[in-house]
Amino acid sequence: MKKYLYLLIVIVAFSACHRNDFTITGNVSDAEGKTLYFEATQIDKIVSLDSIKLKSDGKFTFHAPKTEFPEFYRLRLDSSFIHFGIDSTETITIRTSGKVFTDYTVENSEENEQIRKVAKAGGLLKREVDNILRNTGTSDSIRISNAKRLLSAIDEYKKTTLPIIYGNPKSKASYFAIFQQVNGNIIFDPFNKEDSKAIRAVANAYDVYYKGSNRAKQLYNMAISSLQAERQMKQPTIIDRANEASSIDISLPDIQGKQQKLSDLKGNVVLLDFTAYQTDYSPEYNIILAKLYKQFKDQGFEIYQVSLDNDENFWKVSASNLPWICVRDAASIYSTVASSYNVKNLPSAFLLDRTGAIRERLSSIESISEEIRKLL
Repeated sequence: MKKYLYLLIVIVAFSACHRNDFTITGNVSDAEGKTLYFEATQIDKIVSLDSIKLKSDGKFTFHAPKTEFPEFYRLRLDSSFIHFGIDSTETITIRTSGKVFTDYTVENSEENEQIRKVAKAGGLLKREVDNILRNTGTSDSIRISNAKRLLSAIDEYKKTTLPIIYGNPKSKASYFAIFQQVNGNIIFDPFNKEDSKAIRAVANAYDVYYKGSNRAKQLYNMAISSLQAERQMKQPTIIDRANEASSIDISLPDIQGKQQKLSDLKGNVVLLDFTAYQTDYSPEYNIILAKLYKQFKDQGFEIYQVSLDNDENFWKVSASNLPWICVRDAASIYSTVASSYNVKNLPSAFLLDRTGAIRERLSSIESISEEIRKLL
């Protein structure tokens, strides 16, 4: 009798210890002897919470205290991760394999099932980006093909994530989708008009439902930066009012990281071009530039092309092997350089004469051969 009473006391005490905890449990097959880590993914760092050396059955159970606001965690095996979000004392069951750790099932949590779908879409996008980066070449056809493939891959990711975001912007899956990255670059660009709408939708929802949380503040700051960028792009500059003015110097890194200065091109007629490769118009637009460059390059004509792409990988893929100077402003449309030239739409181009003076702001580059010829 005393034995059973002791067991009952232990069970009650154990239950009391975890009544304010959440539980992540499940099993990892084909991983005997490996260590499974349980980690918290905070905004600015990863915190290790617990670990277990897996046995032949692969079973695991972790507990952690419930938080006031939604928080995010991950299971780590070797260099692979399974992400999930928690905002209650729920119990989530995850089943997977040590051979393909990120191919998993999740039980008892609809929101974490959506996070699984977002993570899977992000994995497919990363795989395609890596394939494109390996598909290098000098021909226009390869560059155009790479650009179209990358645009298509990003569209596929957003076909999965946008319904989740707009369907329930306060969900953990919506937040998770907004902050997904590929090779260190965020997919949802706060300085892209359409992406900004999705970010603001999640920011507004978190401000209403989780006001005061660090993640709500993070989203708020992103939304404010996006709005400031739009307003700054609308500010008039002297270039709007001048027919001829000295160009404002630009110094930005090319794809090798070397600083390229616009002023170093004095003595040439220069087409100063602001663009974004992550657009539908870009492949055909660069073909037109290539024809102009081939026609006039031996007569003292240069192109200085400024990318406002947020995605550095996309820019490097698209700009690789272009024969003119290609630089990038990582501030995207928040660029002070673009603002100085009052760039409100992309593409935007200017013709500079041999002294470096702006001679014309171009409404189109398709019929400027005669203007270039005159300046040469």
